[in-house]
Amino acid sequence: MKMLQTLAVAWLIACAPFAAQAQTTAPPATIELTGGATSPIALTPELLASLPQVEQDVTFQTSKGPSSGHYKGVLFWEVLKANKALDELQRNGELQKTFLVTAKDDYKIAFSIGEIHPEFGNTPLMIATEVDGKPIEGGPRIIVPSDKRGARAVQEIVKIEIR
Repeated sequence: MKMLQTLAVAWLIACAPFAAQAQTTAPPATIELTGGATSPIALTPELLASLPQVEQDVTFQTSKGPSSGHYKGVLFWEVLKANKALDELQRNGELQKTFLVTAKDDYKIAFSIGEIHPEFGNTPLMIATEVDGKPIEGGPRIIVPSDKRGARAVQEIVKIEIR
């Protein structure tokens, strides 16, 4: 019996690193894009990685002080174009549209399409997948480089609804 207990303890010690890794490695986050011409679309990590990547140094104020990072991801405008989400609209119809970004905890922020449209507001709103060379914990995050405060930097995005 003593030998069985010793073997069990040794097995638990040997497996502990793998158990810890299994608990901290979450499945890649998929974002649901709805309300576009080809709705719904699953924005998988693979789909986001297949689009042109951009990198931006961003600093914004949080309730805990300034937050800075080197973010990598894809411009949301490129996501819309690649998925033909606005293709069925009349001339300048995209300027009548908004999109609502929802986080895992149900935090929601609204943006206008005109705000990110390259011919109008041209805000380089990004779906960031990395910060400082590492995957973003909890999954993709919206980054608005021109914002002074980070309230619109939605974390753990689960859904983007075009309205």
